[in-house]
Amino acid sequence: MTLFDLSNKAIIVTGGNRGIGFALAQGLHQFGAKVIIAARDEKRNQQACDAIAMGSERVLPVTCDVTCLDSVSSAFKQAEDWAGGLYGCIANAGGRGVGCALDEMDAMAWRTTLSTNLEGTMNTFKAAIGPLKAFGEGRLLAVSSLAALHGSAQFTDYSSAKAGVEGLCRALSIELAPHKITVNCIMPGWVDTDMNADIKQDKRLFESIKRLRVPLKRWASAEEMVGAAVYLMSGAGSYHTGDTLRIDGGYHIG
Repeated sequence: MTLFDLSNKAIIVTGGNRGIGFALAQGLHQFGAKVIIAARDEKRNQQACDAIAMGSERVLPVTCDVTCLDSVSSAFKQAEDWAGGLYGCIANAGGRGVGCALDEMDAMAWRTTLSTNLEGTMNTFKAAIGPLKAFGEGRLLAVSSLAALHGSAQFTDYSSAKAGVEGLCRALSIELAPHKITVNCIMPGWVDTDMNADIKQDKRLFESIKRLRVPLKRWASAEEMVGAAVYLMSGAGSYHTGDTLRIDGGYHIG
């Protein structure tokens, strides 16, 4: 077994056209994988594929809304037909939530956050299971958040959804173990992406997070999430399942 080699393994990355998702898609491609970028914005999907491909034919854009199971199923069918089988999936698509106190949050906003993050992950994995079983082995990976572990004031919807994602992965890892399919999460800490741009603009908050909570005294780049993902998606992670890897610069002990 060649550790970390993903040559010709087809992997779908939802929300793979920017931020952490794009970094993961690019990293998997560098290790030999056939990468399918699945997200709602068709134009941005193509731009991401063009940026990754550099003449390679091992990348495909597909339009996908993770809140709609029919859309996800259609995207997976396109990907499976293109690749000749699917080996793995990274459920990365999501959103940060409303950003208000629970007693001020309306039910629709709560449902939207859970639909995007928790139900979206469920829809993604549900569509992936059949193709991975047919392949004979596989990897499922979800992107969690520190909010699932520590909680986050004003973001009870997001914290609840991400905690649900981790529960889903733990239960599903047991369910799919007989099929040689592993299920794990990665838990990024504070990452310098568009989703956190508003926090970076608050210089006082931004600096306090670095100085007081992160032992490494900096935020991560999206590319620093790639190593853990490649490990868990490759043969190197074949005996690792039902777990969450924190990649947070030591935030959880800071």
